[in-house]
Amino acid sequence: MALVTTSQKEEVSVASTSTSVEEAMETEEGSSQAGASAERQNPKHRLVHLDLKGAPPKLSYLAQVIPLFKKFGATGLLVEYEDMFPYNGELRDLAAAHAYSQEEIQQLQELAKEHDMLYVPLVQTFGHFEFVLKHDTFRHLREVDMYPMALCPSNTESIVVVKKMIDQLMAAHPDVRYLHIGADEVFHLALCKTCKLRLAEQTWTDRQLFLDHIMTVLSYIKVMYPNVKAIMWDDMLRETSMTHLQAYGIGEMVEPMVWCYLPRLSGTFLTVSFEDLWKKYAAVFKSAWIGTAFKGATGSSQYIVPINYHLQNHMAWLAQLDNIPSSLTVQGWALTGWSRYDHYATHCELLPAAIPCLALCLQTVVHGGFTEDCDFHRKVSEELGFSQTLQVQLVPKIKTIAREGRFPGAKLFQGVHVLVNLDADYIEFLNGDRYTGWMTDYHVRKNFTNPCHLEFIIHMASRLQEEFTKLHREMDSTLSEMYDPSTVEEWLVVHFKSPIDKLSEILRTAKTQIERYSSRTTCSS
Repeated sequence: MALVTTSQKEEVSVASTSTSVEEAMETEEGSSQAGASAERQNPKHRLVHLDLKGAPPKLSYLAQVIPLFKKFGATGLLVEYEDMFPYNGELRDLAAAHAYSQEEIQQLQELAKEHDMLYVPLVQTFGHFEFVLKHDTFRHLREVDMYPMALCPSNTESIVVVKKMIDQLMAAHPDVRYLHIGADEVFHLALCKTCKLRLAEQTWTDRQLFLDHIMTVLSYIKVMYPNVKAIMWDDMLRETSMTHLQAYGIGEMVEPMVWCYLPRLSGTFLTVSFEDLWKKYAAVFKSAWIGTAFKGATGSSQYIVPINYHLQNHMAWLAQLDNIPSSLTVQGWALTGWSRYDHYATHCELLPAAIPCLALCLQTVVHGGFTEDCDFHRKVSEELGFSQTLQVQLVPKIKTIAREGRFPGAKLFQGVHVLVNLDADYIEFLNGDRYTGWMTDYHVRKNFTNPCHLEFIIHMASRLQEEFTKLHREMDSTLSEMYDPSTVEEWLVVHFKSPIDKLSEILRTAKTQIERYSSRTTCSS
């Protein structure tokens, strides 16, 4: 992963900042990238995405970090509840055991209002429906019986459930101006017998079936909640023809959120070029949003945030702004922070570990670019409690572990930095010459081992086990301050159980082998 190059520095103009930290944090609407208008450079909204389907923070922690979001340039929240919303009645099974209460939902909205931030709730309406379709009560709504990801749009009960979900969500958010309906990554579409029959009878494509369902959802929102504007992810629209989009009138009903989390957007955008995509969207829609990522986009089990990767993603989008036709209004940015790739996936990076990255990404959008020597890099670092500028190039092994930081969650940020180095040492040990050369399964099975090398293996495995155990204890305490017990348990098991168990096994085996020797001869390692 390359750092910012000289040529990129020349292409990206960083707005000048004043001397105080407070002024550096301000959202200067006048700052802009060379060649882009102020309006293009700084669209009205900058939403921070809270993906609550994985590691949902306690409200007490969100109350500490939401003011930070605002300080670094956020103007709103995009809140993806999934099973953290307190569904009730016929939908009560959808709510997780640790779901937020109605009172907590209200408190979260009040936090946003207190800091003059837009609040956009997100409800799934088609794909990523695992948290609904995993339940036996709703299994019959699956498009493919074996897979719980997408509901069947041809089952008349599907839209009934979606409407009830929307109604419960809206009842808890009576003052919102926007509602995000998800609608991304519908991987299983037009596969069941009923859907195939509809396609044959209507002479439809699978994208028309998609549009038919989405338009039913959007029409319901427009009728029941006329003051609310709908937003949806754009990926299912990319390969849908302009003719079909215009024929269904979707442009009058929703604003697409065009997302891409890669560090470079040039070339093709999946199978559609950006040039063609903007041309089509400008002919269909009046306005759109940009979707970037500050975490959760570089691996389903990633736990440390590669800051440079995400900075490059935001700079790529800044460079893309001038390519968007002037007839298509850019409403704003949504800086997504994914916590799981889907309902069944493990956690990716936790929010506290991503606060520095989020701060830099927000300021990059505010000021129109980033270089490692830019003024706000230093000031953001100082504001977060670091004596030196934040490292943006972090993986595969961090050279210097940041043991500083005064922001909420700084201990967790430090902890994952320790873990990434510890994991690197562990992998190096497992692949090292001593273990792979003198303690193979063959050697152990044949009792053909050299105690001189076994003693070194025991020394290294003991040290690693001690460090993993110590960090496990520290992370248990740190995580418990911000997360519920189920989140703490999952994160600790995923990241610590395997290495600790493996090291214990190695130690038992090595000690058993050594006990075979009546005389304990040691040698220098």
